[in-house]
Amino acid sequence: MNVTEPDTKTCKQCCLPIPLEAKISTHCQSHQDWRGFFSISNTVLALLTALVSVLSIAIPNLYGLMHRPKSDMAAPMISMEGTTVRVLVNNRGDAAGVFVRADVRSEYLAGATKVRLRDDQRAVIGPGTNLLMFDIIPLLTQDESYRNSVEMIELVLQDKGAPPTDIIFQFGDSDGIPMITRLSLDANKLFELMRANSDRCSAVKVADFYNGCIGPGAALDSASYLETLKDGSIEQESKSDQTHPQAETASPLP
Repeated sequence: MNVTEPDTKTCKQCCLPIPLEAKISTHCQSHQDWRGFFSISNTVLALLTALVSVLSIAIPNLYGLMHRPKSDMAAPMISMEGTTVRVLVNNRGDAAGVFVRADVRSEYLAGATKVRLRDDQRAVIGPGTNLLMFDIIPLLTQDESYRNSVEMIELVLQDKGAPPTDIIFQFGDSDGIPMITRLSLDANKLFELMRANSDRCSAVKVADFYNGCIGPGAALDSASYLETLKDGSIEQESKSDQTHPQAETASPLP
């Protein structure tokens, strides 16, 4: 009995008969070799497309529910020119931080010396780079500021250190953790500050506590510190007072 070889085979996808040597089904167009394992029907493709669309909407919402925005402020860069201080803060997080306060700790300047932020709206430190501008307002008159500038330039010429003076800046992260940084003022910076403050107060018509030009505002410790200077520096101060009549009327340091 002769057995005839089948001339058709069953499609692996649609199960319909197709030619024995066919590599692609004549019914569903699916591959019959190894490529058939990677074939995707139109129904599956539509489902995958719908799934991707749903995930593209759901994932950001899920991330928003699970993620807690947080600020991440790097150590600021601080520069000073005269009575102006510039603080560059880089917030690398995705939430806002805040500037809290600035204080002066000094054996030379009065505790009432103010470090005033020019624009209060800049106190909110948003993500990215933020530039904060401050004004240093010592409680000193024009004459006192000029006299103190002479004292500071003497320290510079004698290569002596100035009384410790720091400006403390405090910032707060979104999680409440404080970040504190400081700007230390040497004799050169104190000279620039005193000279610039003298020029500033010379333009003030009515001195008050807000503009700080009422004085006297030197710290008590500064007088005892300056008494340690050599006799030569005191004589030089006397000559400077004769050269600049304004210094003769300056109130003595308390």
